[in-house]
Amino acid sequence: MARRSRSRTVQVPPGATTVRIPTQRGAKGAPPVFVVVSESRPSLSSRLARALGGWAWRHRAAWAPTGYAVLGYVLTAVVHLIAPWMVYILAPAAFVPPLALYGIQAKDPDRIKERPGRFLTAAALAALAIGWTAVTVHYGPLTVPLAWVWVGLTVAVQVFWLVVRRSK
Repeated sequence: MARRSRSRTVQVPPGATTVRIPTQRGAKGAPPVFVVVSESRPSLSSRLARALGGWAWRHRAAWAPTGYAVLGYVLTAVVHLIAPWMVYILAPAAFVPPLALYGIQAKDPDRIKERPGRFLTAAALAALAIGWTAVTVHYGPLTVPLAWVWVGLTVAVQVFWLVVRRSK
């Protein structure tokens, strides 16, 4: 039967910053392992980043449209560089949300009558966002007027999202 070693409990004095971990069996001649723990308090920027990250994590559902807008801006820049021909696919796609709204109204008119403003606003914002993407893929994301249109669309979609979530 193999010899078994018992785990040793190391007494650490209070306020110690270094703990020595004993060498393991079979590691003869290996240098000891030390764990160094800092006693200093986190910096102001570290605490601020942690607080901001915690706030963003707790409110991630409420700020989802802004996150998607930033992701869309970056992806539009990548598509502008890699595949500028995508403008020929995105430009006609801007007509899909109004056509989908028309299809829903033709299929089930009572569904639109419940909340017509919500459906119309969602279709208009989606069509504007796809149209903005098509124009930005063609001209580039660093065009100043298109960047301001992106900011305006992001704010409009965020406000719409917060209003719709609250009214459920």
